[in-house]
Amino acid sequence: MTDDYDQKFENELNRSLLTEGDFTDEPIDLTNCEKEPIHIPGMIQPHGVLLAATNDDARTVVQCSRNVDLMLGAPAESLLGQPLSAAIGEKALTIIEESLVRPAAGDKQHFLEMTIDLPDGPAEFFVIFHVSDDLLVVELERPTADDAPPVDDFEWVQAFFTRIKRTHSRAGASQVAAELVKDILGYDRVMVYEFDADWNGKVIAEAKNSTMEPFLGHHYPASDIPKQARALYVRNWVRTIVDMDYEPVPIVPTLQPSGKPLNLSLSVLRSVSPIHLEYMKNMGVGATMTISLIYGGELWGMIACHHETPKYVPHRQRNLCNFLGSFFSSELHQRQRLDDYQDELHLKSLAQRLARIFGAPGTPEQLKSKLSADEDALLSVMNASGAAVQFKGRLLLFGITPGAAEIVKLAVWLSQQAEDYAYHTNRLSSVYPQAAAYPDKAAGVVFLSLSSDYRDHILWFRPEVVQTVTWAGDPAKAVVRSGEGYRISPRKSFEAWQEVVTNTSLPWEPKELHTLSDLKSIALKQTEEDLRLAEEKSILYARTLKENESRYLQLMEYSAVAFVTLTEGRIVFANLEAARLLGVSEAAALIGRDLVEWIAPSSETELADMLSRIVTASTQLRSCRLRMKADSEAADVPAELEMTLAHVVYGGKPSIMAIAREASGDAGEENLFTEVTRELSRYIHTDSLTELPNRRCFDENLAQDWLKCADDGQAMAIIMLDLDNFRSYNAMFGYQGADNCLRWVAESLSAVGNLRDAVVSRYGGASFVLTLAEEPTTEGLARVDMLADQLRQTVVSLQIPHPQPGVGEYLTASVGVAVESDVREGTPSDLVARAEKALAVAKAEGKNRVSVL
Repeated sequence: MTDDYDQKFENELNRSLLTEGDFTDEPIDLTNCEKEPIHIPGMIQPHGVLLAATNDDARTVVQCSRNVDLMLGAPAESLLGQPLSAAIGEKALTIIEESLVRPAAGDKQHFLEMTIDLPDGPAEFFVIFHVSDDLLVVELERPTADDAPPVDDFEWVQAFFTRIKRTHSRAGASQVAAELVKDILGYDRVMVYEFDADWNGKVIAEAKNSTMEPFLGHHYPASDIPKQARALYVRNWVRTIVDMDYEPVPIVPTLQPSGKPLNLSLSVLRSVSPIHLEYMKNMGVGATMTISLIYGGELWGMIACHHETPKYVPHRQRNLCNFLGSFFSSELHQRQRLDDYQDELHLKSLAQRLARIFGAPGTPEQLKSKLSADEDALLSVMNASGAAVQFKGRLLLFGITPGAAEIVKLAVWLSQQAEDYAYHTNRLSSVYPQAAAYPDKAAGVVFLSLSSDYRDHILWFRPEVVQTVTWAGDPAKAVVRSGEGYRISPRKSFEAWQEVVTNTSLPWEPKELHTLSDLKSIALKQTEEDLRLAEEKSILYARTLKENESRYLQLMEYSAVAFVTLTEGRIVFANLEAARLLGVSEAAALIGRDLVEWIAPSSETELADMLSRIVTASTQLRSCRLRMKADSEAADVPAELEMTLAHVVYGGKPSIMAIAREASGDAGEENLFTEVTRELSRYIHTDSLTELPNRRCFDENLAQDWLKCADDGQAMAIIMLDLDNFRSYNAMFGYQGADNCLRWVAESLSAVGNLRDAVVSRYGGASFVLTLAEEPTTEGLARVDMLADQLRQTVVSLQIPHPQPGVGEYLTASVGVAVESDVREGTPSDLVARAEKALAVAKAEGKNRVSVL
């Protein structure tokens, strides 16, 4: 394969060198093998040779494998200090250097087939090279006459694609993959091996010769593949051991010129840990090849190939396995995502049905009646066998559950463990010992609070499912001490060892737990009484809204930190502390004066520049230090001020609010000043009516969100919502009623946004906006559309009366959505403009709808 072919898969691989880790220089045995520095073994496998040269114009060989004389016809010592061309020839070196200078070459692994002129004539080689610690590492393998694959590359790919695509399940695809790899590569056994959350492995598919011992369904403990070994599997798709009985070939000299051993993280010839070799020999394996299964940069499994005798697979075929591994990883991931997506849609519909039941007005008895009629939805939404609902002082039980008294005690404990209203476990008795009394009813539990005080909640239960786990040997007895040290003796037979797992339910699957986001809206849906109380509170808040600014300023008047407000360059407000700091008898003496009167000439330019820039600053808070004029009549005036300024609106005019303190103040003053600065920042970034982030906050955070999406490789979406016909609503109900409505809508939209970790901001008037990072996939974009429509439906579900003829019975909203799948191709301002245009389209097409651009 060529470099261009490999480049397609480079984004899946972590091509950085393995350098960090808790490694040790002590002798390695099974008690500390997780600390073995396997990336710097100082040796290679003997089926190839290695040359390490300086990564500069000289290309001087500084290290090489001891066996270079066998393949290149020159002793190792004769090549050290010589140009690389002395070993492989000028023509080969030129080809390598041309490949290295290609765009985005970086530290990727390069592969070429080339002819090298040797002392006894030209010879064909597989040449694999990369850069490691600023050394050019070149590895060479000699093809043999029987290296040619039985079919060509196209037939390989076509067969793999066609048969995988014809399968109808994840398990079926895994089995077909094992069979195809076995047919293609000719190994005696091929297994698909999957990791769980704790890095234990399980064989989920197997194709083998009849003489081989079956391993299908066997589990392997995480210690079998230590952390540093998994890290190397992420750096190389394919890893081979040609002969388990090989004698490692040392690299000479042992250390590179920098004094460090050669880092072989990306090497294809790197020698294997002796412990791993013993492990594989105990399985009766003579040769192996592993293909990493990676998705999104994460290792989730492997295709493991075993052969009873030594076996060499040419690098061309191994390189093709890069592609097969990438395709298979993506295919299984997408199949799982599609299956989960279909299931999530069904579960989501159940969750929404439950949310409507809880959100409807009624008594606890009416709620019980509705839930009893829809008990299947209550249990099915979590695939649970039982549920307990605590609501408005009543405990309602459905299905198979522990007793009421036990549930009450359990709920108290669960509410203390919950984060963001929820908690779940499938091993309840391991964290809550009292649950050991009822594993047949509640070995697993999901807890969801229905209120912010956790008094109302739902618990779902699953019973114990006794599982028999078949390990490949007893994982608890993997090591025994013998005269030779710690060995793998108890697992030499690899006979199945079974463990019975009790007090454990089936795990709660992500697709089930995802529905909690929808169900959390129940906590934000209120009963008729709650709505009445909220409305009364909102009306009371509206009556005092106009007083908020003066109250805040009154609070500042008595603050221990100096406050002044400037409009058109003149002081229009100052508190007592500001008067003291500026050396006047009372705050009123400052009104109408220019702050520059107190500033030393050397700081006047800085002050003027700061005042002019703060109005248009992208960051709304700015700080400076200003020297003050010496005043013989006011000896207490400090020599220097530390001042923080913010752009605000005061009295309907653009103004500047400033807080100040003596620059040499003590620690207590500094802490107070810092706290007031933080409060000032909150004040200028919060909409006073809705308590949501305001337009300024949205604009400031937009650029940061954009850059984060670029770093994470995610798409960015902007969802913009505007209440329909709100001007007429305002005219009918007045400012008080309109303000009350806006607060009600803001709280509901914010609640929905929080469920997706998206912040809703008030964009202005009756408009709201939020940004959302999503995967740049069809499923990700579908989630954006779903959220946009959920926001629209939230406004409708509030059933805010709008009795004006011709506009509908209730208040509605139009929504505009703009998505940038590749943020490197656009700008934040362009995306905002598209969202505004999409909103305009939704309005023009009849309102109460979502438009996407």
